[in-house]
Amino acid sequence: MRMIYVTPDGGHHWVDSEWRDTKTLRAAIEGSQPGDLIRLLPGNYFLPEAIDMPRDGTAAEPIIIRGEHGAIIDGRRPPDPEVSATSPGAARYAAFRMVNRCHIRLDNIRIERCWPSAVYMENSHHLTFKDMQIVGGTYAFYADGPACRHLTIVRCDWVQDDSLWRYINWAMVHDGELVPGEKAPYRYLNGAFFGSNNIAGDVVIRGNDIRHCYNAIRLDLSDENQDAPLGQFNCNVVISNNRFSFVRDNPVEPETVAVNWWVTYNQLYNCHKWFSQDGAQGGFWYYFGNRGWFDSRPGPEGDDNNGGAVFKFGKDPDALPTLPFECFHNSFYLRQQYVKKGTTRNWRHRRNAIGYADSSQLPPGLMTPDQPFLGEDLVLSAADNVSFDGDICNHPTFPEIFDNYPGVYLGGTPVSGEVFRAGICGDLALVPGKAEPFAQPLAVGMPDGTVWHSANGLMPGAIDGNGLFDGPKYRPIDREYLRQCLENDDCDD
Repeated sequence: MRMIYVTPDGGHHWVDSEWRDTKTLRAAIEGSQPGDLIRLLPGNYFLPEAIDMPRDGTAAEPIIIRGEHGAIIDGRRPPDPEVSATSPGAARYAAFRMVNRCHIRLDNIRIERCWPSAVYMENSHHLTFKDMQIVGGTYAFYADGPACRHLTIVRCDWVQDDSLWRYINWAMVHDGELVPGEKAPYRYLNGAFFGSNNIAGDVVIRGNDIRHCYNAIRLDLSDENQDAPLGQFNCNVVISNNRFSFVRDNPVEPETVAVNWWVTYNQLYNCHKWFSQDGAQGGFWYYFGNRGWFDSRPGPEGDDNNGGAVFKFGKDPDALPTLPFECFHNSFYLRQQYVKKGTTRNWRHRRNAIGYADSSQLPPGLMTPDQPFLGEDLVLSAADNVSFDGDICNHPTFPEIFDNYPGVYLGGTPVSGEVFRAGICGDLALVPGKAEPFAQPLAVGMPDGTVWHSANGLMPGAIDGNGLFDGPKYRPIDREYLRQCLENDDCDD
């Protein structure tokens, strides 16, 4: 491994107990070779133009760019109002641009004021980002193109705009909401920690701290790829052990298609609509071990988009999951409706713990009193393989609300009073005596055709004793099994 030292001025500096020649960041990148470790020494690196990675690393010798504490890349860029909920494209600014690149890793780098993106990737693969701290940007990371795959983002930190949760009206970010056809004044915030368009998949987003943003994770698909076979795009996505806080719209939002998504062991604190599946086809979706709670409601006075929901479904019957959608052993402390409207298919909702706050015990306006568990415009059908089984819930309309959906409710534990030990504090351990352990293990079909079984004697929810529920381990989609499922239209058992 060749060690390359980088300082803002590229001069002669005392480093690692001796005087050494250093390079500027741009010179170090331009001369980089596979196996290089490029060390950014403390200092402020002003970056008026993007850094384009000129060459690849290899699987055995990646190119590693690692920042030391106090190394800050500052783009000094204002927001770009032309980028909103779309691909920034390779022509726009990013601190690091990787086009047709592979085997590159960025570690422990702080990036500030880089709009629209801190990192832009196009048709690139085997890229890793660890322990990065990013402030600002429409996107922290953006990936574009069908050759994008094997992207890993671990233990990174992103704050987009800390005024967004409380002081900016939701409609001022989303185009067409204030005036039909008109652009919103804060449209440049309609991005995400990780955004993408037309990527193959194989994405791991794990252990990140994502807060004060409009969206967290959003994978999209262009119109020309709408009819592509399921599994070609947005396939094999792991979203695990992240903390989402003060997310004004959606923490997790697949657009158009998603196949084999594992949304597991995440913490969701003060988020609006947690899991959006509006217009998403596909399936083999696994939501388990997640914990969510609140102590705040979004928006300034007069903002009507502050109700929220746990799941957001669409209404298009041609844009629904055709493969399994599993939701089990999650714990949610709520002020909002569980689902407001729309419909879904193949949804097995099992052994979750859902606790509602008592609005009379909260500050005025924090929770809408007397709202139903499920919205009036929601359509659920047992004929579409939708079922609720084994959940514990204290909502006063649970389970009577399921009289509107014959055959969907298969059993559960309706309770009164608190479900969790201290829900508003994020302590989602069950109150003792509220539920009994399950006598039989849970069986869940996997994306490779096998069946996973839980341990015996588990309680509902994400907390098992003093630890987290031990769910199935991630496995990639089995392409032959996927083909069989699509041909038979039956992978539910």
